[in-house]
Amino acid sequence: MCAGLQAQLHIKYNGKEINYMGDEIEYAFTQNNNFNDTALLKIKKKDWQNLVNNKIAISNIPNCLWLKIPINKISNYGSFNFVDINNPHINYLRCWIVKNDTIIKSFSLTGDNQIFYSRPLTTSTFVFPVAGDIYKNCSFIIATDKRFSKLDLPIFFSSENYYIQQAETKKLIIGMFLGLGFFLLLFNFYLLISIKQKLYLWYSLYLLLVIGYVCTDMGLLFKYVYPNAPIINDIIRPSTFALSFIPLLLFFNQLLSIPMLQPKLYTFNKRLLLFYFSLFIVAVATAAFGNYKIQQIWLYINRIITPLVLIIILAEAIYCFIKKMRFAFFAVLSFFSLVLFFSIYSFHQNGLIVQNNFTGFSQYFGLGFEAFIIAFSLAWRYKLYKEDSERLLKENLQQQENIFKETAAWQEKEMLRMSSLLHDTIGANLGFLRLETDNMNLSEEGRNKIAEHITRIGNEVRNMSHSFSPTVLQDKGLYIAINDMVHTIKNNSSINLQHEWLGELQKLNLQYEIIIHRIVQEILQNLLKHSKAKNAFLQILIEQKFISIYAEDDGVGIGNNENFNGVGLKSIEKLIHLLKGTY
Repeated sequence: MCAGLQAQLHIKYNGKEINYMGDEIEYAFTQNNNFNDTALLKIKKKDWQNLVNNKIAISNIPNCLWLKIPINKISNYGSFNFVDINNPHINYLRCWIVKNDTIIKSFSLTGDNQIFYSRPLTTSTFVFPVAGDIYKNCSFIIATDKRFSKLDLPIFFSSENYYIQQAETKKLIIGMFLGLGFFLLLFNFYLLISIKQKLYLWYSLYLLLVIGYVCTDMGLLFKYVYPNAPIINDIIRPSTFALSFIPLLLFFNQLLSIPMLQPKLYTFNKRLLLFYFSLFIVAVATAAFGNYKIQQIWLYINRIITPLVLIIILAEAIYCFIKKMRFAFFAVLSFFSLVLFFSIYSFHQNGLIVQNNFTGFSQYFGLGFEAFIIAFSLAWRYKLYKEDSERLLKENLQQQENIFKETAAWQEKEMLRMSSLLHDTIGANLGFLRLETDNMNLSEEGRNKIAEHITRIGNEVRNMSHSFSPTVLQDKGLYIAINDMVHTIKNNSSINLQHEWLGELQKLNLQYEIIIHRIVQEILQNLLKHSKAKNAFLQILIEQKFISIYAEDDGVGIGNNENFNGVGLKSIEKLIHLLKGTY
């Protein structure tokens, strides 16, 4: 396939290649694109060369190409009504009908560098209405200018029926491809709105650039969007193609979670993107204000850089697949297809392989196959996302249910404790007070004793009410409730307890506040009962949705080799695991 020079010139009648050797076609070269009638008549007979086959060097040369095609020779294959030069990106193009060195008909100068409406018919390619039966014994002359760059010159002589059939087929294929592209774009936009993840944004941008490239490559944007600005076409077509790899690489990073799982690889990709984008800016700036030679240089560089970047990303995808990273298999398939099809297209563009419907449109096959693979992977990813969301929802509901059960059990325990305290403490003190008042003279001394007893009972009621946390939590929040516990310990024990609260003082969900209050309560109870400490420190840190509880004392401590099965510590561990915390 790669042996020898492959043809960029094709002359066909109703889709079939003509006999170049016997059809007396001639060609000539000129150094400038002064395509006027005088320039045509100045070409001497000795300047015209016979076309033996279609393998002549017409790409990347500093000359303009002229072709002289005898209409009688084409009419031998059948009658025709249209001449379609099926390449929408020839810079300058002009055609004539000549008979015996006399110009019979002259078409206006047209081309990709002229306004769109300079074309004979308003089609994406250059279509000339030429009836072979009318212009017998004449020659159809074509002058083209695409110096220093790739020139494909497919010239199709077509009957009216064949031309209409081919035009409708082409519209159908383009419509299907663009329809698929817009469907995938809307699908990704829906996923972006639903899930709000960046990878759908990057892939949507990638699809948008790919659609832009296809529309520009087919000449549709030039026809419908900016028909009076031909300079834009030379910039947009290579730019959309080259720029599309930036959101593609960003999408690849997000799909495989590379920033989190492979930080070094992510750093390399960021540098690769910076280099690629800088090169892109320089290329666009110099190509826009430069000449054909500069554009040729950047086109050559692009044909090297683009496959190279794709091969690098493919190697990364294979590495991630070896590391058994999720979705890496889809990335390998996707980038392998792009590397394969774009390499074929690059070989075709450089004249290394034969041109046909497959090699000439291999970039479209690659983009379509890649889009299908990624669409399937995103659909599967969305399915897993929904399953994970449902599982997390069930786990959260179960967690909430466990929290409510734990809270209800704790409240019942608190009520039993309060009942016991009321009976054992308040009830006993009230009974003792009743006995004293029954046998006490109502003297000044007696009234003082009664007042002392009532004050003591009032203090006990106040202390018990502070320890009855749901009321305090509901009214004043977690900070006040824990602060009250700390002050109670400092006032009623010999432990020097220091308390530090870092973060906001906002109220949390009551059920969570009850659980956290109980955890702190169990920690302080262990401090009082078992530590034998003189000094202690309690720190609570609240940062967004993260709560950290840290306690330290200078008591006897916990031995490293001891197994503690105390109810208090087990209760703390159970409550923390209930909130999916770390103990």
